[in-house]
Amino acid sequence: MDSDYGVPRELSEVQQNRTLYQPELPPCLQGTTVRVEYGDVAIAADPAGAHVISHAYPHTYGQPLAHFLRKAANVPDAKVISEHPAVRVGIVFCGRQSPGGHNVIWGLHEAIKAHNVNSKLIGFLGGTDGLLAQKTLEITNEVLSSYKNQGGYDMLGRTKDQIRTTEQVNGAMATCQALKLDALVIIGGVTSNTDAAQLAETFAEAKCATKVVGVPVTLNGDLKNQFVETTVGFDTICKVNSQLISNMCTDALSAEKYYYFIRMMGRKASHVALECALQSHPNMV
Repeated sequence: MDSDYGVPRELSEVQQNRTLYQPELPPCLQGTTVRVEYGDVAIAADPAGAHVISHAYPHTYGQPLAHFLRKAANVPDAKVISEHPAVRVGIVFCGRQSPGGHNVIWGLHEAIKAHNVNSKLIGFLGGTDGLLAQKTLEITNEVLSSYKNQGGYDMLGRTKDQIRTTEQVNGAMATCQALKLDALVIIGGVTSNTDAAQLAETFAEAKCATKVVGVPVTLNGDLKNQFVETTVGFDTICKVNSQLISNMCTDALSAEKYYYFIRMMGRKASHVALECALQSHPNMV
């Protein structure tokens, strides 16, 4: 195993207390019985782009939307899944660090183990480089123990942010086939989820059994639509930065001789800068 990925951390008392917090699950994800209703097909929000997207992704465009329902929901056409075979799932950090990344791994591990104790979650060490080189770490309760509710991506690490060239895509597919993965979960932002869409299309065309899942984890907050309320990490990063900006505002107001110029993260989308400005009220944005 390279570097110190997956090695239990030395936690402070505050961090230890943080690991005890149990995030609340929505009713549709509670229990081991899954109820799914398949709705209309997914189409591009912009009609002008529908032809381009459908042409670029002929094997995956237009799939029916899946709605997960709570156990007590009375929907006659819903599909009830109560038996869950053991699965092998791979997971990789592809985007830049964002709060909540470790909890995505924790939640996925809890879910697949609850459905079948023989299921395995396999993390790729070092991001896309580790995916292509088949450098893996099996995620266990012991590995997770010091990463629950903690920031950073140091459980698995990350390197490059893309799986785009033909060589990279074929390398990712070769890894999934060699490890006999039922699914590959990609954690990242807009770029990483675009790559996930391309992987899914290539896998479907090649009849590769591995399903590709993209999870919108990015502090930029620039991956939103009617199905994605916000990205994982955006709320936390805005609150933390707003507090720091407010501290500087107080200092500037107290001394009246300083000018603070604060460069914000969030790239050109600027959602972080806007949200922090709304919360901290600087003189100029």
